[in-house]
Amino acid sequence: MPEKAPDVVVSETVDAPPEKVWELVGDPARMGEISPECYSTRWLGGATGPKPGARFIGWNRKGLLRWPTTSTVAEYDPASHISWDVDVLGQAVARWSFTLEPEGTGTKVTQRWVDKRTPIASLVGKGRTSDSPSHNREGMARTLATVKARSEGRAG
Repeated sequence: MPEKAPDVVVSETVDAPPEKVWELVGDPARMGEISPECYSTRWLGGATGPKPGARFIGWNRKGLLRWPTTSTVAEYDPASHISWDVDVLGQAVARWSFTLEPEGTGTKVTQRWVDKRTPIASLVGKGRTSDSPSHNREGMARTLATVKARSEGRAG
């Protein structure tokens, strides 16, 4: 079965080389530094960094609501691409990814979100977010704005 197309794709061109951008997006343990929703992560099962199969827990927030997710790194190509699959209570909910492409002297960074929830899980999720694609698009745009600012040496 082919991989589902992303539900949301957001890109930003950053005036920094891929290696510098990768420092921020290539390790899920740093998501708390750049994401408006994920505020902390911790590697699980003896993992100490990203590689396919490595698992981590992420703590997320929206307003007063807080919730943990468990993720597994699916793809990892240093300075180029990383993706991870997220589950909540053992149910698949999403795949998140970052892809970096050199663009002139800078980098085009693309973040993708694939909704993997079942129809029932999607309905339950609406209690947390009334419109997940638009909510995630806004959060992804904020994430990439932070990546841009920090990679270019500005506050973010």
